[in-house]
Amino acid sequence: MKISIAMATYNGAKYLSEQLESFVKQTRQPDEVIITDDCSTDHTEIIVREFAKTAPFNVEFYRNNANLGYCGNFNAALTNTSGDLIFLSDQDDVWFPEKIEFMTKVAEKNPDALAVMNDAELTDGKLNPVGLTKLGQMESAGIGVNKYVMGCCCAVRRELLDLCLPIPDKTKGHDNWLITFAEGLAKKIVVRKTLQYYRRHDSNESQFIANSITPVSRIQSFKVNISRILTEDNRKDYEDKLNQQYLVYYGVDRALLNAESNNINKLQNMKISVLLEIDHQKERLRIIKKGGLARVFFASKLLVKGDYNRSNGFKSFLRDIVG
Repeated sequence: MKISIAMATYNGAKYLSEQLESFVKQTRQPDEVIITDDCSTDHTEIIVREFAKTAPFNVEFYRNNANLGYCGNFNAALTNTSGDLIFLSDQDDVWFPEKIEFMTKVAEKNPDALAVMNDAELTDGKLNPVGLTKLGQMESAGIGVNKYVMGCCCAVRRELLDLCLPIPDKTKGHDNWLITFAEGLAKKIVVRKTLQYYRRHDSNESQFIANSITPVSRIQSFKVNISRILTEDNRKDYEDKLNQQYLVYYGVDRALLNAESNNINKLQNMKISVLLEIDHQKERLRIIKKGGLARVFFASKLLVKGDYNRSNGFKSFLRDIVG
């Protein structure tokens, strides 16, 4: 099995060397490391090119002609890989030596899995562990493992990339796109094995509660959700989610054109499921555009029908009432 690592960089000079060195220390080294850079203005390119001179595996560096953004940059990296199993890597984490070997064995034991994911130990900006893991934080916050989407902890098969690349320009997250397809085909596996450090610092993009380096609880998660319901522009958020679902729908349509026979039925079922999600989201958008009492009435009808099981249950009901 040929192993690729796809890394997207942008002004990553501060932490990049530690992650690259962790690739060298792997008990099962990659066959290639593909790095695409999104027009960095620091020493990222110099670091990569110096590393490539002595690395015991092939390192290819590509600099984008224009800034593609986080998702577009990862799309470029993934497109340039040639491996059978492709590991996604951020520029500021550090992998444990056994990560590639362990996850490759998981993939080999589960040949139908298109995406395999591991847990990560949370650290501060100086890579000091805080005694918490990402999956552990999610459980403490009452968030199910089915919500686990973390690109830097993910390895995907070539078959998945063949189905869902290129990632559409307006997609909000490369990992969301990949995992949506893996889950839609019921071919995602999460293993409760901590195989890397996940560095948290001021430049990190995600503010997800489970990324906190202090212990979280269900009460904290509830407070965060209520705060978002009361302060965020719910209508814009619903419209954004609806647009993302349309992108998935068209992506499934595209995948069906070239899918192998073993995936066709599952992709067709996924298409039906996405259509139901689109209808649900459109109904919720109609509800929050109504007046206060009308919102309560129509949201209550959805609640009684059980339609909120398609989203976040009672929290979604409350959000629709607030409007």
